[in-house]
Amino acid sequence: MESSTHRKPTAGSPATGSATSRGAGQRVLPSRTEPMARGFIRFIGGPPGAHALIGRANWWTPLRVLLATAATFLVFGWLQKAQCIRTGFDGDGNPFVDWSGKRQFTSACYSDTVSLYAGRGLDNLDFPYFTSFVDDGVTRYMEYPVLTGLYQWLMAAIARPVEAVWNFLPLPQAAPAAIYFGVNAFFLALFWLIATGLMTKLTGNRVWDTLLMAASPLVIVHAFTNFDLLTCAAAVAIFLFWANRRPGWAGVATGVGVALKLWPAFIGGALILLCLRQRAWVPLAKLVGWTFASWLIINLPIMVFAPEGWSQFFKLNSERGWEGSTIYAVIAHLLGNDAWNGVSPTRSVEGAETLNLLTGVLLLVALLALAWLVIFAAPRTPRVGQVAFLATLAFMITNKVWSPQYSIWLVPLLVLALPRWRLVFGWAALETVYWYLRMWQFLPANQAAPNWLVDTVTIVRLGLLVFMAVLVIRQIMGRSPDPIREAHGGRDPLAGVLAEEPPEVQDGAPTNQTARESGNGSGGEVGVNKKGAEKKESNDG
Repeated sequence: MESSTHRKPTAGSPATGSATSRGAGQRVLPSRTEPMARGFIRFIGGPPGAHALIGRANWWTPLRVLLATAATFLVFGWLQKAQCIRTGFDGDGNPFVDWSGKRQFTSACYSDTVSLYAGRGLDNLDFPYFTSFVDDGVTRYMEYPVLTGLYQWLMAAIARPVEAVWNFLPLPQAAPAAIYFGVNAFFLALFWLIATGLMTKLTGNRVWDTLLMAASPLVIVHAFTNFDLLTCAAAVAIFLFWANRRPGWAGVATGVGVALKLWPAFIGGALILLCLRQRAWVPLAKLVGWTFASWLIINLPIMVFAPEGWSQFFKLNSERGWEGSTIYAVIAHLLGNDAWNGVSPTRSVEGAETLNLLTGVLLLVALLALAWLVIFAAPRTPRVGQVAFLATLAFMITNKVWSPQYSIWLVPLLVLALPRWRLVFGWAALETVYWYLRMWQFLPANQAAPNWLVDTVTIVRLGLLVFMAVLVIRQIMGRSPDPIREAHGGRDPLAGVLAEEPPEVQDGAPTNQTARESGNGSGGEVGVNKKGAEKKESNDG
Protein backbone atom coordinates (compact mmCIF):
# COMPACT_ATOMS: atom_id res chain seq x y z
CA MET A 1 0.00 0.00 0.00
CA GLU A 2 1.09 3.60 -0.51
CA SER A 3 2.51 5.52 2.37
CA SER A 4 0.15 8.20 3.61
CA THR A 5 3.00 10.70 3.36
CA HIS A 6 3.61 10.02 -0.33
CA ARG A 7 2.80 13.24 -2.18
CA LYS A 8 0.90 13.39 -5.44
CA PRO A 9 3.34 14.03 -8.30
CA THR A 10 3.20 17.43 -9.93
CA ALA A 11 4.19 18.56 -13.39
CA GLY A 12 7.77 17.66 -13.94
CA SER A 13 7.78 14.96 -11.29
CA PRO A 14 8.85 11.40 -11.91
CA ALA A 15 6.38 8.82 -13.03
CA THR A 16 3.27 8.48 -10.96
CA GLY A 17 3.91 6.19 -8.04
CA SER A 18 7.66 6.76 -8.05
CA ALA A 19 9.25 6.88 -4.66
CA THR A 20 10.98 10.13 -5.51
CA SER A 21 8.15 12.43 -6.55
CA ARG A 22 8.97 16.06 -5.87
CA GLY A 23 7.47 19.43 -6.67
CA ALA A 24 7.96 21.51 -9.80
CA GLY A 25 9.74 24.18 -7.75
CA GLN A 26 12.72 21.83 -7.56
CA ARG A 27 12.86 21.34 -11.32
CA VAL A 28 16.33 21.49 -12.85
CA LEU A 29 16.63 24.43 -15.24
CA PRO A 30 18.78 23.93 -18.37
CA SER A 31 19.72 27.61 -18.27
CA ARG A 32 21.73 26.84 -15.14
CA THR A 33 23.03 23.36 -15.90
CA GLU A 34 23.48 23.05 -19.67
CA PRO A 35 26.02 25.33 -21.41
CA MET A 36 24.40 24.52 -24.75
CA ALA A 37 21.05 25.92 -23.60
CA ARG A 38 22.32 29.16 -22.07
CA GLY A 39 22.98 31.06 -25.28
CA PHE A 40 19.59 30.21 -26.76
CA ILE A 41 17.78 31.10 -23.53
CA ARG A 42 19.56 34.45 -23.40
CA PHE A 43 18.50 35.05 -27.02
CA ILE A 44 14.81 34.51 -26.22
CA GLY A 45 14.85 36.72 -23.14
CA GLY A 46 17.14 35.30 -20.51
CA PRO A 47 16.89 32.69 -17.75
CA PRO A 48 14.34 32.74 -14.91
CA GLY A 49 15.31 34.82 -11.92
CA ALA A 50 16.17 33.50 -8.47
CA HIS A 51 12.60 34.04 -7.25
CA ALA A 52 10.76 32.85 -10.37
CA LEU A 53 7.72 30.67 -9.78
CA ILE A 54 8.63 27.48 -11.59
CA GLY A 55 5.84 25.20 -12.80
CA ARG A 56 3.01 27.75 -12.76
CA ALA A 57 2.43 28.04 -16.52
CA ASN A 58 -1.24 27.60 -17.42
CA TRP A 59 -0.83 26.70 -21.09
CA TRP A 60 2.80 26.39 -22.18
CA THR A 61 3.66 23.66 -19.74
CA PRO A 62 6.81 21.58 -20.35
CA LEU A 63 4.64 18.79 -21.76
CA ARG A 64 3.01 21.02 -24.37
CA VAL A 65 6.27 22.73 -25.29
CA LEU A 66 8.00 19.38 -25.74
CA LEU A 67 5.12 17.90 -27.76
CA ALA A 68 5.07 20.97 -30.00
CA THR A 69 8.83 20.65 -30.48
CA ALA A 70 8.52 16.94 -31.27
CA ALA A 71 5.74 17.66 -33.78
CA THR A 72 7.89 20.32 -35.45
CA PHE A 73 10.80 17.94 -35.87
CA LEU A 74 8.45 15.27 -37.22
CA VAL A 75 7.37 17.79 -39.86
CA PHE A 76 11.05 18.28 -40.70
CA GLY A 77 11.28 14.50 -40.96
CA TRP A 78 8.40 14.46 -43.44
CA LEU A 79 10.04 17.17 -45.52
CA GLN A 80 13.31 15.24 -45.54
CA LYS A 81 11.51 12.29 -47.15
CA ALA A 82 9.29 14.38 -49.42
CA GLN A 83 11.59 14.03 -52.43
CA CYS A 84 11.04 10.27 -52.32
CA ILE A 85 7.25 10.39 -52.54
CA ARG A 86 7.05 12.51 -55.69
CA THR A 87 4.52 11.07 -58.11
CA GLY A 88 5.35 10.35 -61.74
CA PHE A 89 3.20 8.81 -64.46
CA ASP A 90 3.89 5.97 -66.86
CA GLY A 91 2.88 5.82 -70.50
CA ASP A 92 -0.66 4.80 -69.58
CA GLY A 93 -1.07 7.62 -67.08
CA ASN A 94 -0.75 5.42 -64.02
CA PRO A 95 0.90 7.12 -61.01
CA PHE A 96 4.06 5.75 -59.43
CA VAL A 97 6.70 6.97 -56.98
CA ASP A 98 9.42 8.58 -59.08
CA TRP A 99 12.90 7.51 -57.94
CA SER A 100 14.52 8.32 -61.27
CA GLY A 101 18.14 9.42 -61.19
CA LYS A 102 18.58 7.46 -57.95
CA ARG A 103 16.81 10.27 -56.14
CA GLN A 104 16.42 8.13 -53.03
CA PHE A 105 20.20 8.15 -52.61
CA THR A 106 21.22 11.54 -53.96
CA SER A 107 18.67 13.25 -51.69
CA ALA A 108 19.13 10.67 -48.91
CA CYS A 109 15.34 10.51 -48.68
CA TYR A 110 15.24 6.73 -48.89
CA SER A 111 12.53 4.99 -46.86
CA ASP A 112 11.93 1.28 -46.50
CA THR A 113 8.19 1.91 -46.30
CA VAL A 114 8.10 2.93 -49.96
CA SER A 115 10.21 0.07 -51.30
CA LEU A 116 8.45 -2.57 -49.18
CA TYR A 117 4.97 -1.55 -50.34
CA ALA A 118 5.21 -3.34 -53.67
CA GLY A 119 8.23 -5.45 -52.78
CA ARG A 120 6.35 -7.40 -50.10
CA GLY A 121 2.96 -7.52 -51.79
CA LEU A 122 1.39 -4.94 -49.51
CA ASP A 123 -0.03 -3.16 -52.56
CA ASN A 124 -2.15 -6.28 -53.12
CA LEU A 125 -2.83 -6.71 -49.38
CA ASP A 126 -0.99 -10.03 -49.42
CA PHE A 127 -1.03 -11.20 -45.82
CA PRO A 128 2.55 -11.37 -44.50
CA TYR A 129 4.16 -14.68 -43.52
CA PHE A 130 1.50 -16.66 -45.41
CA THR A 131 2.36 -15.18 -48.81
CA SER A 132 5.77 -15.70 -50.39
CA PHE A 133 7.56 -13.95 -53.24
CA VAL A 134 10.50 -14.90 -55.43
CA ASP A 135 13.66 -12.80 -55.32
CA ASP A 136 16.48 -13.82 -57.68
CA GLY A 137 15.10 -17.34 -57.82
CA VAL A 138 14.83 -17.64 -54.02
CA THR A 139 11.45 -17.99 -52.31
CA ARG A 140 11.18 -15.52 -49.48
CA TYR A 141 8.67 -14.10 -46.99
CA MET A 142 8.26 -10.92 -44.98
CA GLU A 143 11.56 -10.63 -43.08
CA TYR A 144 10.39 -8.59 -40.08
CA PRO A 145 9.32 -9.79 -36.62
CA VAL A 146 5.63 -10.62 -36.48
CA LEU A 147 4.19 -7.46 -35.00
CA THR A 148 6.11 -5.19 -37.39
CA GLY A 149 4.94 -7.28 -40.34
CA LEU A 150 1.33 -7.14 -39.18
CA TYR A 151 1.67 -3.40 -38.63
CA GLN A 152 2.79 -2.96 -42.25
CA TRP A 153 -0.19 -4.95 -43.50
CA LEU A 154 -2.58 -2.92 -41.31
CA MET A 155 -1.17 0.33 -42.69
CA ALA A 156 -1.67 -0.99 -46.23
CA ALA A 157 -5.28 -1.88 -45.38
CA ILE A 158 -5.90 1.61 -43.97
CA ALA A 159 -4.25 3.18 -47.02
CA ARG A 160 -6.91 1.66 -49.32
CA PRO A 161 -9.86 3.82 -48.12
CA VAL A 162 -7.53 6.80 -47.66
CA GLU A 163 -6.53 6.45 -51.31
CA ALA A 164 -10.17 6.26 -52.34
CA VAL A 165 -11.00 9.45 -50.44
CA TRP A 166 -7.90 11.17 -51.84
CA ASN A 167 -8.88 10.32 -55.41
CA PHE A 168 -12.48 11.43 -54.80
CA LEU A 169 -11.41 14.86 -53.58
CA PRO A 170 -10.08 17.50 -56.01
CA LEU A 171 -6.47 16.81 -55.04
CA PRO A 172 -3.38 16.16 -57.18
CA GLN A 173 -3.11 12.51 -58.13
CA ALA A 174 -0.77 10.59 -55.84
CA ALA A 175 0.94 7.23 -56.22
CA PRO A 176 -0.50 4.48 -53.98
CA ALA A 177 2.94 3.99 -52.40
CA ALA A 178 3.04 7.70 -51.52
CA ILE A 179 -0.34 7.46 -49.80
CA TYR A 180 0.83 4.34 -47.97
CA PHE A 181 3.90 6.27 -46.83
CA GLY A 182 1.66 9.07 -45.56
CA VAL A 183 -0.49 6.68 -43.54
CA ASN A 184 2.63 5.11 -42.06
CA ALA A 185 4.10 8.51 -41.25
CA PHE A 186 0.94 9.58 -39.44
CA PHE A 187 0.89 6.57 -37.13
CA LEU A 188 4.66 6.53 -36.58
CA ALA A 189 4.49 10.21 -35.64
CA LEU A 190 1.63 9.46 -33.26
CA PHE A 191 3.66 6.77 -31.49
CA TRP A 192 6.65 9.12 -31.24
CA LEU A 193 4.50 11.87 -29.72
CA ILE A 194 3.11 9.38 -27.21
CA ALA A 195 6.63 8.25 -26.37
CA THR A 196 7.75 11.87 -25.94
CA GLY A 197 4.83 12.59 -23.64
CA LEU A 198 5.54 9.51 -21.54
CA MET A 199 9.22 10.44 -21.38
CA THR A 200 8.30 13.62 -19.50
CA LYS A 201 7.00 11.38 -16.72
CA LEU A 202 10.31 9.51 -16.59
CA THR A 203 12.64 12.51 -16.62
CA GLY A 204 11.00 13.92 -13.50
CA ASN A 205 12.76 17.00 -12.14
CA ARG A 206 14.93 17.03 -15.28
CA VAL A 207 11.87 17.22 -17.52
CA TRP A 208 13.66 19.42 -20.07
CA ASP A 209 16.04 16.55 -20.83
CA THR A 210 13.16 15.24 -22.93
CA LEU A 211 14.22 17.88 -25.45
CA LEU A 212 17.09 15.54 -26.36
CA MET A 213 14.41 13.24 -27.74
CA ALA A 214 11.87 15.76 -29.05
CA ALA A 215 14.44 17.86 -30.93
CA SER A 216 16.90 15.17 -31.92
CA PRO A 217 18.39 15.61 -35.41
CA LEU A 218 17.91 11.87 -35.80
CA VAL A 219 14.15 12.44 -35.94
CA ILE A 220 14.64 14.47 -39.12
CA VAL A 221 16.43 11.71 -41.03
CA HIS A 222 15.08 8.53 -39.42
CA ALA A 223 11.56 9.12 -38.11
CA PHE A 224 10.15 7.65 -41.33
CA THR A 225 13.07 5.59 -42.65
CA ASN A 226 11.71 2.37 -41.16
CA PHE A 227 9.40 1.39 -38.31
CA ASP A 228 11.77 2.02 -35.41
CA LEU A 229 9.58 4.61 -33.70
CA LEU A 230 7.24 1.77 -32.75
CA THR A 231 9.97 0.05 -30.75
CA CYS A 232 11.06 3.33 -29.19
CA ALA A 233 7.51 3.77 -27.89
CA ALA A 234 7.57 0.21 -26.55
CA ALA A 235 10.90 0.90 -24.83
CA VAL A 236 9.53 4.00 -23.09
CA ALA A 237 6.50 1.96 -22.00
CA ILE A 238 8.80 -0.64 -20.42
CA PHE A 239 10.52 2.05 -18.36
CA LEU A 240 7.22 3.66 -17.37
CA PHE A 241 5.64 0.44 -16.14
CA TRP A 242 8.79 -0.49 -14.25
CA ALA A 243 9.05 2.96 -12.63
CA ASN A 244 5.43 2.62 -11.55
CA ARG A 245 6.15 -0.71 -9.81
CA ARG A 246 4.41 -2.84 -12.43
CA PRO A 247 6.98 -5.51 -13.34
CA GLY A 248 4.33 -7.69 -14.95
CA TRP A 249 3.18 -4.93 -17.28
CA ALA A 250 6.82 -4.07 -17.95
CA GLY A 251 7.17 -7.67 -19.10
CA VAL A 252 4.15 -7.32 -21.39
CA ALA A 253 5.68 -4.18 -22.91
CA THR A 254 8.99 -6.00 -23.34
CA GLY A 255 7.28 -8.88 -25.11
CA VAL A 256 5.49 -6.45 -27.42
CA GLY A 257 8.77 -4.65 -28.09
CA VAL A 258 10.58 -7.88 -28.98
CA ALA A 259 7.68 -8.83 -31.25
CA LEU A 260 8.39 -5.57 -33.08
CA LYS A 261 12.20 -5.79 -33.13
CA LEU A 262 14.77 -7.68 -31.10
CA TRP A 263 16.55 -4.87 -29.26
CA PRO A 264 13.99 -4.21 -26.45
CA ALA A 265 15.04 -7.63 -25.12
CA PHE A 266 18.21 -5.93 -23.90
CA ILE A 267 16.16 -3.50 -21.81
CA GLY A 268 14.49 -6.53 -20.27
CA GLY A 269 17.94 -8.05 -19.77
CA ALA A 270 19.07 -4.90 -17.96
CA LEU A 271 16.12 -5.20 -15.58
CA ILE A 272 16.97 -8.86 -15.00
CA LEU A 273 20.53 -7.95 -13.98
CA LEU A 274 19.24 -5.35 -11.53
CA CYS A 275 16.80 -7.86 -10.05
CA LEU A 276 19.62 -10.37 -9.64
CA ARG A 277 21.73 -7.81 -7.81
CA GLN A 278 18.95 -7.12 -5.32
CA ARG A 279 17.68 -10.71 -5.25
CA ALA A 280 14.24 -9.43 -6.19
CA TRP A 281 12.88 -12.81 -7.22
CA VAL A 282 9.17 -11.98 -7.42
CA PRO A 283 9.56 -8.96 -9.74
CA LEU A 284 12.06 -10.98 -11.76
CA ALA A 285 9.60 -13.83 -12.19
CA LYS A 286 6.80 -11.46 -13.20
CA LEU A 287 9.01 -9.65 -15.69
CA VAL A 288 10.34 -12.80 -17.36
CA GLY A 289 7.03 -14.65 -17.25
CA TRP A 290 4.96 -11.88 -18.79
CA THR A 291 7.65 -11.09 -21.36
CA PHE A 292 7.58 -14.64 -22.64
CA ALA A 293 3.79 -14.92 -22.41
CA SER A 294 3.06 -11.72 -24.34
CA TRP A 295 5.67 -12.50 -26.99
CA LEU A 296 4.27 -16.03 -27.40
CA ILE A 297 0.67 -14.84 -27.65
CA ILE A 298 1.64 -12.52 -30.50
CA ASN A 299 3.86 -15.02 -32.31
CA LEU A 300 2.13 -18.36 -31.74
CA PRO A 301 -0.55 -18.14 -34.48
CA ILE A 302 2.07 -17.33 -37.14
CA MET A 303 4.50 -19.91 -35.72
CA VAL A 304 1.85 -22.64 -35.98
CA PHE A 305 0.11 -21.78 -39.25
CA ALA A 306 2.97 -20.18 -41.22
CA PRO A 307 6.21 -21.61 -39.81
CA GLU A 308 8.29 -20.86 -42.90
CA GLY A 309 7.16 -17.26 -43.00
CA TRP A 310 7.64 -16.84 -39.26
CA SER A 311 11.20 -18.15 -39.39
CA GLN A 312 12.23 -15.83 -42.26
CA PHE A 313 13.46 -13.15 -39.85
CA PHE A 314 15.80 -15.57 -38.10
CA LYS A 315 16.86 -17.28 -41.33
CA LEU A 316 17.76 -14.04 -43.06
CA ASN A 317 19.71 -12.66 -40.11
CA SER A 318 21.66 -15.88 -39.68
CA GLU A 319 22.68 -15.98 -43.36
CA ARG A 320 23.43 -12.34 -44.16
CA GLY A 321 26.85 -10.71 -43.96
CA TRP A 322 28.08 -7.55 -42.31
CA GLU A 323 26.31 -4.27 -42.96
CA GLY A 324 28.31 -1.24 -44.08
CA SER A 325 27.82 0.79 -40.89
CA THR A 326 29.53 -1.73 -38.62
CA ILE A 327 33.08 -2.10 -37.35
CA TYR A 328 33.27 -5.34 -39.34
CA ALA A 329 32.88 -3.37 -42.58
CA VAL A 330 35.72 -1.06 -41.54
CA ILE A 331 37.99 -4.02 -40.77
CA ALA A 332 37.06 -5.72 -44.05
CA HIS A 333 37.93 -2.60 -46.04
CA LEU A 334 41.26 -2.26 -44.22
CA LEU A 335 42.15 -5.91 -44.85
CA GLY A 336 40.74 -6.01 -48.36
CA ASN A 337 38.65 -9.03 -47.36
CA ASP A 338 35.21 -9.04 -48.97
CA ALA A 339 34.21 -12.55 -47.90
CA TRP A 340 31.40 -11.50 -45.57
CA ASN A 341 30.21 -8.50 -47.56
CA GLY A 342 26.55 -8.02 -46.72
CA VAL A 343 25.97 -4.99 -48.93
CA SER A 344 22.69 -6.60 -50.00
CA PRO A 345 20.67 -7.41 -46.88
CA THR A 346 18.57 -9.97 -48.74
CA ARG A 347 21.50 -12.13 -49.86
CA SER A 348 23.16 -14.91 -47.91
CA VAL A 349 26.96 -15.04 -47.79
CA GLU A 350 29.37 -17.94 -47.55
CA GLY A 351 30.92 -18.45 -44.16
CA ALA A 352 28.18 -16.56 -42.33
CA GLU A 353 28.40 -19.15 -39.54
CA THR A 354 31.91 -17.99 -38.69
CA LEU A 355 30.82 -14.35 -38.64
CA ASN A 356 27.85 -15.28 -36.45
CA LEU A 357 30.16 -17.09 -34.03
CA LEU A 358 32.46 -14.08 -33.86
CA THR A 359 29.67 -11.60 -33.20
CA GLY A 360 28.02 -13.96 -30.71
CA VAL A 361 31.21 -14.40 -28.69
CA LEU A 362 31.87 -10.66 -28.63
CA LEU A 363 28.32 -9.96 -27.47
CA LEU A 364 28.55 -12.64 -24.79
CA VAL A 365 31.81 -11.19 -23.47
CA ALA A 366 30.33 -7.68 -23.40
CA LEU A 367 27.20 -8.83 -21.58
CA LEU A 368 29.19 -10.88 -19.05
CA ALA A 369 31.32 -7.82 -18.34
CA LEU A 370 28.15 -5.76 -17.86
CA ALA A 371 26.70 -8.41 -15.54
CA TRP A 372 29.87 -8.34 -13.42
CA LEU A 373 29.71 -4.54 -13.28
CA VAL A 374 26.04 -4.44 -12.27
CA ILE A 375 25.90 -7.37 -9.84
CA PHE A 376 29.32 -7.30 -8.20
CA ALA A 377 31.48 -4.26 -8.99
CA ALA A 378 29.13 -1.28 -8.66
CA PRO A 379 29.23 0.25 -5.16
CA ARG A 380 25.45 0.76 -5.27
CA THR A 381 22.69 -0.41 -7.55
CA PRO A 382 23.13 1.26 -10.96
CA ARG A 383 20.25 3.19 -12.42
CA VAL A 384 17.86 1.44 -14.79
CA GLY A 385 18.58 3.87 -17.62
CA GLN A 386 22.33 3.37 -17.29
CA VAL A 387 22.20 -0.42 -17.52
CA ALA A 388 19.65 -0.38 -20.36
CA PHE A 389 21.86 1.96 -22.39
CA LEU A 390 24.99 -0.14 -21.85
CA ALA A 391 23.22 -3.42 -22.68
CA THR A 392 21.66 -2.06 -25.87
CA LEU A 393 24.89 -0.41 -26.97
CA ALA A 394 26.80 -3.67 -26.42
CA PHE A 395 24.35 -5.40 -28.76
CA MET A 396 24.58 -2.68 -31.41
CA ILE A 397 28.38 -2.44 -31.46
CA THR A 398 28.98 -6.20 -31.61
CA ASN A 399 26.15 -6.95 -34.05
CA LYS A 400 26.98 -7.54 -37.72
CA VAL A 401 24.09 -5.29 -38.76
CA TRP A 402 23.70 -1.65 -37.76
CA SER A 403 21.38 -0.03 -40.24
CA PRO A 404 21.81 3.74 -39.78
CA GLN A 405 18.24 4.18 -38.52
CA TYR A 406 18.99 1.86 -35.58
CA SER A 407 20.78 4.78 -33.93
CA ILE A 408 17.43 6.33 -33.03
CA TRP A 409 17.00 3.47 -30.52
CA LEU A 410 19.66 5.11 -28.38
CA VAL A 411 17.93 8.49 -28.17
CA PRO A 412 15.44 7.68 -25.36
CA LEU A 413 18.11 5.60 -23.62
CA LEU A 414 20.58 8.49 -23.58
CA VAL A 415 17.91 10.80 -22.15
CA LEU A 416 17.66 8.43 -19.18
CA ALA A 417 21.33 7.44 -18.93
CA LEU A 418 23.51 10.43 -19.81
CA PRO A 419 21.61 13.69 -20.45
CA ARG A 420 24.62 15.79 -21.43
CA TRP A 421 23.10 18.06 -24.02
CA ARG A 422 26.14 19.08 -26.04
CA LEU A 423 27.42 15.52 -26.16
CA VAL A 424 24.11 13.90 -27.11
CA PHE A 425 23.10 16.56 -29.64
CA GLY A 426 26.61 16.47 -31.11
CA TRP A 427 26.45 12.71 -31.54
CA ALA A 428 22.97 12.94 -33.11
CA ALA A 429 24.19 15.60 -35.55
CA LEU A 430 27.08 13.34 -36.55
CA GLU A 431 24.64 10.48 -37.13
CA THR A 432 22.61 12.76 -39.39
CA VAL A 433 25.65 13.52 -41.54
CA TYR A 434 26.51 9.82 -41.51
CA TRP A 435 23.12 8.96 -43.01
CA TYR A 436 23.87 11.09 -46.06
CA LEU A 437 27.31 9.52 -46.48
CA ARG A 438 25.88 6.01 -46.28
CA MET A 439 23.20 6.81 -48.86
CA TRP A 440 25.80 8.27 -51.20
CA GLN A 441 27.70 4.99 -51.03
CA PHE A 442 24.91 3.42 -53.12
CA LEU A 443 25.49 5.79 -56.04
CA PRO A 444 27.49 4.73 -59.12
CA ALA A 445 31.20 4.28 -58.47
CA ASN A 446 32.18 7.63 -59.97
CA GLN A 447 29.71 9.45 -57.69
CA ALA A 448 29.70 7.32 -54.54
CA ALA A 449 31.15 8.42 -51.21
CA PRO A 450 34.52 6.65 -50.83
CA ASN A 451 34.86 3.84 -48.31
CA TRP A 452 37.71 5.59 -46.50
CA LEU A 453 35.49 8.59 -45.74
CA VAL A 454 32.54 6.54 -44.53
CA ASP A 455 34.82 4.26 -42.51
CA THR A 456 36.45 7.26 -40.84
CA VAL A 457 33.08 8.61 -39.73
CA THR A 458 32.08 5.09 -38.64
CA ILE A 459 35.08 4.96 -36.32
CA VAL A 460 34.35 8.46 -34.98
CA ARG A 461 30.69 7.65 -34.21
CA LEU A 462 31.63 4.36 -32.53
CA GLY A 463 34.36 6.11 -30.57
CA LEU A 464 31.90 8.76 -29.41
CA LEU A 465 29.43 6.12 -28.24
CA VAL A 466 32.16 4.19 -26.43
CA PHE A 467 33.20 7.46 -24.77
CA MET A 468 29.62 7.98 -23.58
CA ALA A 469 29.56 4.40 -22.29
CA VAL A 470 32.74 5.11 -20.30
CA LEU A 471 31.10 8.20 -18.79
CA VAL A 472 28.11 6.10 -17.75
CA ILE A 473 30.38 3.47 -16.20
CA ARG A 474 32.23 6.18 -14.27
CA GLN A 475 28.91 7.37 -12.88
CA ILE A 476 27.99 3.82 -11.91
CA MET A 477 31.31 3.42 -10.09
CA GLY A 478 30.83 6.72 -8.27
CA ARG A 479 33.83 8.36 -9.92
CA SER A 480 31.88 11.21 -11.49
CA PRO A 481 28.65 13.02 -10.55
CA ASP A 482 25.32 11.59 -11.63
CA PRO A 483 23.04 14.55 -12.42
CA ILE A 484 19.91 12.39 -12.54
CA ARG A 485 20.45 11.07 -9.02
CA GLU A 486 21.30 14.58 -7.82
CA ALA A 487 18.01 15.83 -9.28
CA HIS A 488 16.01 13.18 -7.43
CA GLY A 489 17.41 13.19 -3.93
CA GLY A 490 20.06 10.58 -4.67
CA ARG A 491 17.55 8.05 -5.97
CA ASP A 492 16.90 6.41 -9.32
CA PRO A 493 13.51 7.70 -10.53
CA LEU A 494 13.03 4.54 -12.62
CA ALA A 495 13.95 2.00 -9.93
CA GLY A 496 10.36 1.04 -9.20
CA VAL A 497 10.25 -2.08 -7.03
CA LEU A 498 14.04 -1.95 -6.74
CA ALA A 499 14.06 1.52 -5.15
CA GLU A 500 16.54 1.93 -2.33
CA GLU A 501 17.42 4.75 0.02
CA PRO A 502 20.30 6.99 -1.06
CA PRO A 503 23.55 6.65 0.91
CA GLU A 504 22.96 9.81 2.95
CA VAL A 505 19.63 8.40 4.20
CA GLN A 506 21.04 4.93 4.81
CA ASP A 507 23.92 6.35 6.85
CA GLY A 508 21.64 8.55 8.90
CA ALA A 509 23.31 11.85 8.00
CA PRO A 510 23.35 13.98 4.85
CA THR A 511 26.51 14.29 2.81
CA ASN A 512 28.15 17.65 2.15
CA GLN A 513 26.80 17.55 -1.39
CA THR A 514 23.27 16.96 -0.10
CA ALA A 515 23.60 19.78 2.38
CA ARG A 516 24.71 22.15 -0.35
CA GLU A 517 21.78 21.15 -2.55
CA SER A 518 19.15 21.42 0.16
CA GLY A 519 20.51 24.80 1.17
CA ASN A 520 20.35 26.20 -2.34
CA GLY A 521 17.79 28.95 -2.56
CA SER A 522 17.80 29.46 -6.29
CA GLY A 523 14.21 28.36 -6.61
CA GLY A 524 14.89 26.37 -9.76
CA GLU A 525 17.93 24.29 -8.85
CA VAL A 526 18.00 20.81 -7.49
CA GLY A 527 17.23 20.13 -3.85
CA VAL A 528 16.58 16.91 -1.99
CA ASN A 529 13.38 15.33 -0.84
CA LYS A 530 13.73 15.97 2.87
CA LYS A 531 10.68 14.01 3.75
CA GLY A 532 11.45 10.99 1.62
CA ALA A 533 8.92 8.40 0.64
CA GLU A 534 8.30 4.99 2.06
CA LYS A 535 9.00 2.10 -0.23
CA LYS A 536 5.81 0.48 -1.48
CA GLU A 537 5.24 -3.15 -2.11
CA SER A 538 4.38 -4.02 -5.66
CA ASN A 539 0.68 -4.56 -6.25
CA ASP A 540 1.29 -5.72 -9.79
CA GLY A 541 -1.06 -8.46 -10.69
